[in-house]
Amino acid sequence: MRDVAALAHVSVQTVSCVVNGNGNISEKTRQHVLRAVEQLGYRRDPIARSMRTGQTCLIGLHILDITNPVLSIIASAVEATAYAANYNVLLRNLDMDARRERAYLEAEADGLLDGAIIVNAVDQDFTFRFLDEKRMPTVLIDCIAAPAIPSVSMDNFKGAYLATEHLIKLGHMRIAHICGSRTFEVARQRERGYLAALTDYNLAYRSVEALESERWSYRAGYDAMHRLLHEKSLPTAVFVAGDQMAIGVYRALAESGLRVPDDISVVGFDDIEGASFASPPLTTIRQPFVEMASQAVSLLLQLLNGPAPEITQILLPPELVVRESTAAVS
Repeated sequence: MRDVAALAHVSVQTVSCVVNGNGNISEKTRQHVLRAVEQLGYRRDPIARSMRTGQTCLIGLHILDITNPVLSIIASAVEATAYAANYNVLLRNLDMDARRERAYLEAEADGLLDGAIIVNAVDQDFTFRFLDEKRMPTVLIDCIAAPAIPSVSMDNFKGAYLATEHLIKLGHMRIAHICGSRTFEVARQRERGYLAALTDYNLAYRSVEALESERWSYRAGYDAMHRLLHEKSLPTAVFVAGDQMAIGVYRALAESGLRVPDDISVVGFDDIEGASFASPPLTTIRQPFVEMASQAVSLLLQLLNGPAPEITQILLPPELVVRESTAAVS
């Protein structure tokens, strides 16, 4: 760092501010220092910095299943936001394994990381209790535990309500719901939103197909729709708690000789890339994944570096995206 300062004719403190992205440095000076950094091939020593500041600039990211497109989108957005703030992300792919989750948490609490971002949790009771005891700086995504743990979520209840209301306004009176695994709070919130809309519009028909599997996969939606098709009174529309499952629903309906939306309308949840490429393109609830990730990183950095965040429970609004998988009852 001294060599960079000498070449750029600035102080060591100025070089430190530029390298670490802080301080009130003019753009002209910053560019001058960066040219000197590039010329000398300077690289920060993370170990020395950690010893000096007490921080590693490393945060953990807990993901239930990295093969899930929703979770991979969030992971990518968290990493990009953290990188822009000069933090590295250590990915913890839990693969729905509670033992792995516990091992990661215990390692992180020993000082391996500065803090963590957890996108839901496998064993919520243990995780929330552990975080409360260890006081490890943590932000939750899509998982509201308690006011003591900062979180960023989308309003899943409202999103489910909007999806169900959209079908009701198209004239559907027999709307079924594939709700995902009730192990997760987001599934329970979406189920409550579905039921609230039916109650508000005085609809008596209720049909909820809950998953036994915790993986909200194409196969899970496919199997759930086949079970619904064995009911005596078939639904005219289905609200599905995840887009992957909704695409599985498409396959089950096609195999049964039913068309979307002519015979059964389908609404998903998430708006993954595959939703707009499905045939027909899927009506769904769009989650603001990038905003959720950036808000979570911002909250965590405030916990680590200050000032303390004024708002620690952030609830983002959903958006209904209407495509070609829903139609009025004929």
